Amino acid sequence: MNQEERLIRILNYLEAHKTMNIKQMCETFNISRDTARRDIVKLSTNKAVVRTYGGVSLASFHKKIDNYQVRSHTEFDMKKLIGKKAANMIADDELIYLDVSTTVNFIAHSIQSKPVTIVTNSIDTAYMLAQTEDTKIQLLGGTLNKSSRHLTGYSTIEKLKDYHFNKVFIGAAGITENGLYYAFEEDIHYKRELIKHTDQVILLADHSKYNHRQNYRALTFESIDTFITNEAPPNDLYNVMDKYGVEVLIASKD
Repeated sequence: MNQEERLIRILNYLEAHKTMNIKQMCETFNISRDTARRDIVKLSTNKAVVRTYGGVSLASFHKKIDNYQVRSHTEFDMKKLIGKKAANMIADDELIYLDVSTTVNFIAHSIQSKPVTIVTNSIDTAYMLAQTEDTKIQLLGGTLNKSSRHLTGYSTIEKLKDYHFNKVFIGAAGITENGLYYAFEEDIHYKRELIKHTDQVILLADHSKYNHRQNYRALTFESIDTFITNEAPPNDLYNVMDKYGVEVLIASKD
């Protein structure tokens, strides 16, 4: 089979399955990884196809990450409901970590006067919590990412090792059967280090993240204890979450 024929078959596969990785290409077409990479380079010249970390996907499936301030106003009501339900899970005197996420930031909106300690590297979350009376705030240091408005870098990750949290609340740029995806490579190391230092990992994401992926997969569902969202996940995602014992909570106006 020549390259042109393979590319047509890959495109047909993408129409049905949305994504395809190098391993699948090698096994399906009995080709080497180098040949698969050349096919990926060729496919990426097609505007309908996006090159991803380890494969390709349809451009419509590979959802673009908007900057933080734009995302903070997207699906405002849904994120507010999710944040409020998550905030109700926080008990007095707990040590909590709040991730850099527009959805997680709504936890800060919902906390009134609660005697807890919040650790974060989000300047927006820290600012919001500064309006409360009894909440103690510890802001992790590092280099400021002006676009996503958070502190990052080696010192930020190292500082995590000083803590053991009761709960960490994280977001995700995309969620598939394979796990949680993020836009930046630094998220891989940060999220994996973060979950080593907590009793409970709670994921917050609205339904728009279902079956979308980004450049980097950082975590699998094995790492997640609870998932708070606004709509029940589709069956494929729910079954995987159920397999790993993830508790799914639906935030609603009721």
